[in-house]
Amino acid sequence: MGNLPSIERIDRKPGQSFSLRRIIRNHRPDQRGRGVWHYHPEYELTLTLKSKGNRFMGYSISPYQCYDLALVGPNIPHCWITDEPTEQIVLNFKHDDLVTPFQNFPEWTLIQRMISNSHLGIKFTEETAKSTENLFLNIEHAQGFDRLLLMFELMNELAHSPDQEHITFYDYQIKDQLSASNRIEFVYSYILENYASESLCIDELCQKLNLTKSSLARFIKRITRKTFTELVIEARLNSSCQLLRETDRTIAEICFKSGFNNLSNFNRAFKRKMDMTPKDYRKIYRQQQ
Repeated sequence: MGNLPSIERIDRKPGQSFSLRRIIRNHRPDQRGRGVWHYHPEYELTLTLKSKGNRFMGYSISPYQCYDLALVGPNIPHCWITDEPTEQIVLNFKHDDLVTPFQNFPEWTLIQRMISNSHLGIKFTEETAKSTENLFLNIEHAQGFDRLLLMFELMNELAHSPDQEHITFYDYQIKDQLSASNRIEFVYSYILENYASESLCIDELCQKLNLTKSSLARFIKRITRKTFTELVIEARLNSSCQLLRETDRTIAEICFKSGFNNLSNFNRAFKRKMDMTPKDYRKIYRQQQ
């Protein structure tokens, strides 16, 4: 897997608003070929029927196995790496085709919320994967309007499913799609431009936005469901992951270059988010090259 993901073209048959493919492999594909570490403008819903290995999404690495079901948002680099025989059903759709026409419908609210959260990747439970397997199979064999109705039924089942879990922790997209709000966009931009500074704090941002500290803190929490400090830590971890993958800098150098002022705090924050040490993260990525 190279440092930079490649763009993948998703083809669909004439007369269809979304694509569904069954992927069967008896061995690991050539990593230099198309479609390994990749991204595309379509949403992707992947049901794994056979296989286990590591799922790479954004800067996250997590294990997967049979009846893994994951939704990936547009332009999020991702791949599933395994040395085992694989069978997956992969469904792709574009925002303009199956999201925009319905996003103002009140009946679409839960589905819209799920789709909006897909920029961080969503993992569904094994129970949800098993309960929706027949819908995938029915879509595979359906034609015309029946196929579209089954797609809506699948999306509704997923939107109502419990225990949806984010896969990655920071919005890694090839094309930034920050909030439409100018204010929250300014917050994100400010953090991304200044996260490496140890002196970064919310006070300077308050002055730039002409808000009190408590008002800005409430605003950030309401829009992002995270605190200012959590956003800063995620930006720093985002940087550290990139440096671990793309450079030979030492862990300590990466720690300080990413804005952490203490190696122990860096290791603890990294382990909490990634469920592995920085050293193990680098090792796993390089084993896939």
